Amino acid sequence: MAYIKVGTVGEVALKRKVDMSLCVQEERRVVSQAPSQAVIDRLVRQVHEIGPFLREQAIIADRNRMLPTASVEALAAADVWRLSTLQRYGGYEGGAQMLLEVARTVGYYDPSAAWCVVISNGSVMLMNRFPDEVLDEVHRNGPVRAASIFAQPQGTAVPDGEGWRISGKWPFASNSNHSEWALGILFIKSHAEDEDKSRVGFVLMHRDEFEIEDTWYTIGMRGSGSNTMVTENLWVPKNRVITFEALMGAVPEADANETFGRRLTPHLTMSTTIQAPSLGAAYAALDYTNGLANKRGITYTHYARQSDSGAFVQNLGSTSIMIDSAKLLLERSAAAVDLAASGDVPLPLEERARHRAGIGHAGHELVEAVNELCWLHGTASFAENSFLGRMWRDINTGTRHASITAPMGYELHGNALTATPYISTKL
Repeated sequence: MAYIKVGTVGEVALKRKVDMSLCVQEERRVVSQAPSQAVIDRLVRQVHEIGPFLREQAIIADRNRMLPTASVEALAAADVWRLSTLQRYGGYEGGAQMLLEVARTVGYYDPSAAWCVVISNGSVMLMNRFPDEVLDEVHRNGPVRAASIFAQPQGTAVPDGEGWRISGKWPFASNSNHSEWALGILFIKSHAEDEDKSRVGFVLMHRDEFEIEDTWYTIGMRGSGSNTMVTENLWVPKNRVITFEALMGAVPEADANETFGRRLTPHLTMSTTIQAPSLGAAYAALDYTNGLANKRGITYTHYARQSDSGAFVQNLGSTSIMIDSAKLLLERSAAAVDLAASGDVPLPLEERARHRAGIGHAGHELVEAVNELCWLHGTASFAENSFLGRMWRDINTGTRHASITAPMGYELHGNALTATPYISTKL
């Protein structure tokens, strides 16, 4: 069994770290709404500045199956690792719209890097639901990078004195190679021997408390380094285990006194933004194909340029609109998430279900769009070193994530329309 060795936690220093030693002595800052569009625009510009470098490093990430340290540092310079960190700890306390726009821009240059940006910030968003004293510990040196697994429970927490004994194995933990903290979903046991008395919850682990098993062998999103986190017989204090209801439930969403970052509805925020890397990749694939249309001919025809073909031009236009439609659906969902988090009325389940269908449909459109671009560009799309081929692999892989697949999203929306039981409680 192969394991990936990592350096000391915090080896890659984040930009603008803040001294948190005075944090607990000051009144905790409560933020009422998401950052302004001007702040988002500035972050997007900063990503564009490092974009060409990220695109170069993307080839290395794809080959090595994890982000290079150079990419992690470049993203830190662009200030994108602290989007979801609460403002009281030196972050932006951004919402779904900020993460969607910034990650889409990163995805234009490297979809795997964008995936890590989404997962890290999304994991921090989940961690924001932990008690204040835990967050003080996590952010004692400022914003952190994180990973999380919140699908099916893959471990156990057994009571042990003033804490818990943790054992678990969490596959597909994106960004785990570069995380400083990580969340793992598990069963919380009331008694060590009683299988019936358990609840679902999460454990928060420091990077030196789990190992990484090298298991991420895929054809797409290879640079995300979505390996398996493993820990055995780990002791953690009581406050580092939290119930599913406390982390994913709607209670903070209805609390007018809570800060914005805690009122974000967790699962819909993650589902919306995890589609961002594929959206950015689709726009990159479109620009790549269009950029060569006046230079490449069409084999076995008299067309000296692809752009001379009416069929090519029409289908390129149609494909562009497919990608735009996906963008609009994701922006609709992100706007709804942020609007709800700016108040104290949680999004109704039927609205969440509609957005889940829209998110899934957006992914379906992105897959169809990149497939069409490969038809238009030709067989060269599938050369091993083809840029378009890598976008095809990344999009087809990313959009199949379990929380955003189109068929399940459609069914959830159908449940709402027909008043039938929801197929999932994670909305």
